[in-house]
Amino acid sequence: MGRLANACLPILLLVLGACDESDAVSLRIKVREDFSGTIRASSLVLPAADGLVQRETQGATWDSRVDVACAAGRFDGLSALKLSDLAISGGEAGEGLCFVRVVLPRGEAARWPRAFVPLSDDGRARVAGAIDPTGKAKTVGSTIKIEIELPATVVGNGLTGKSRGMKATAEGSVATLVVPLEQATTPGEPITWHLTWQK
Repeated sequence: MGRLANACLPILLLVLGACDESDAVSLRIKVREDFSGTIRASSLVLPAADGLVQRETQGATWDSRVDVACAAGRFDGLSALKLSDLAISGGEAGEGLCFVRVVLPRGEAARWPRAFVPLSDDGRARVAGAIDPTGKAKTVGSTIKIEIELPATVVGNGLTGKSRGMKATAEGSVATLVVPLEQATTPGEPITWHLTWQK
């Protein structure tokens, strides 16, 4: 995992230079017409030991360490896809209308936020400098970005449940939900994200 994170880091730093820090923690799903597709995820990981760069460096004291773990894969059926306790489903609603539904549990018992950000608030603040070279980010992993690319233009994009602080947007066939970690871990009813498109 360390080698994968190290290989991913230069690319991630280029991305972070152009985007906000939520790109460090993200889930990206591309859905095909038959509801198969691809999945990519990036999450924060506290390294158990110094990486090769730290071990091979002289004359410097490293102040903070965090790995960004990146993974990519594919799935045969969207409704069989589950990430921890975050559930995803999809199907046809008739007359060519198709949907994706993402259910995000909330509260201390919710496991999916910690799968992406297994750090305390203090821990996230301590490692911010390792991710953001500009020093503008005070913490990392304060938001989790979920991006879903549909086979056609997004027709509907909405949230049900108390979604204060969450931001759902769409551009073309790509819908994005930015979830503040604080909201994901605050007790409350699950949030459901609904997306639709026309075949």
